Amino acid sequence: MTALHPQDLSAEDQAVLRRLAQQPAFFEMAAGLFKGGNAWPTLAMMTAEIGLFIGGVWCAWRFGQAGEVIEALRWGLPALGMILMSITIKFAFWPVMHIHRLKRQVAELELRLTRGAR
Repeated sequence: MTALHPQDLSAEDQAVLRRLAQQPAFFEMAAGLFKGGNAWPTLAMMTAEIGLFIGGVWCAWRFGQAGEVIEALRWGLPALGMILMSITIKFAFWPVMHIHRLKRQVAELELRLTRGAR
């Protein structure tokens, strides 16, 4: 099999190959989570994550102001739980972003293979 040279491709194929070869930045990948069929569940989960984080920070602030042990437990444990849940939701999106990156790389490879076979 011979090597694929960009000059062997049509202008349209070269444009697609350039677009696919360019790796998106982190924020571009994060914005890609809000597109397609899973946009509304992603938006709902991110809204819940932001709410949990804000609630956890508020509880942590009240924990810092607590004067007694029982009051510190009343605010510290919910703060810990809410912040941990918000971090867990945030980490759940990382594999999805990397799956999107992998799909781009597979599409680039398919394009190179189909154009190279001609």
